[in-house]
Amino acid sequence: MNEKELVLEVSELTVNYGATSALKSVDLFAHKGEIVGLAGPNGAGKTTLLETIAGFLRQKEGDIRLFGTQINEFPVLKRRMMGVVLVPQERNNFPYMTVSENLDVGGIINCKDVNKRLIEEVYQLFPVLHTRANQLAGTMSGGEQRMLAIGIGLVSNASILLIDEPSTGLAPKMVTRLFETLGSIKELTGKTIVLSEQNIGVIDIADRVFGIEAGEVRFCEKTEDLDRDIIRDLYLGK
Repeated sequence: MNEKELVLEVSELTVNYGATSALKSVDLFAHKGEIVGLAGPNGAGKTTLLETIAGFLRQKEGDIRLFGTQINEFPVLKRRMMGVVLVPQERNNFPYMTVSENLDVGGIINCKDVNKRLIEEVYQLFPVLHTRANQLAGTMSGGEQRMLAIGIGLVSNASILLIDEPSTGLAPKMVTRLFETLGSIKELTGKTIVLSEQNIGVIDIADRVFGIEAGEVRFCEKTEDLDRDIIRDLYLGK
């Protein structure tokens, strides 16, 4: 499979909340094995965009294509079966189940051998989850729970991970560690990641950044062409 294969293509996407336009003719694309960053302030429309791609919200206008197939009318489960997995900002786990049990549930549609292999890959990427395999998810730190949420997405055998604001509320060292692991996921698995963020560190791991403000895409640039200071001042935090 060509590494430059177009995995996701969003065209002229418009989403309304009542009479208010949350997204206005948004275009977005992501190739296989890329990390695509969505930069923008609170309320810019980043979460709305991810939730619409995953099928939790319906667009008023526009197209969403996965590997060239239009998925506009597909329900969440069908998109999930095709490999579209959303990791929401809020902790996405079962707090009264162990880490191991959470990962098993994440791969519930996989065959046993595939599930075992994917869980082992998650433990390699997040060694702390391996050491906490028998611990209740709800008793772990916020950063560890964020890692588990991403691990659940990986075990689901996603083709594209949509990750919403993973660094929110984390200590700076944990943010650095999390971003490094997301970079490792890209390198080791070849998965496509679309990542909404307000932390400037996203520029260090993303291949391309879309700047979103007031529901519109203001720019799309490869990260090597971005002025870090300008992007931080306009869209991101320190």
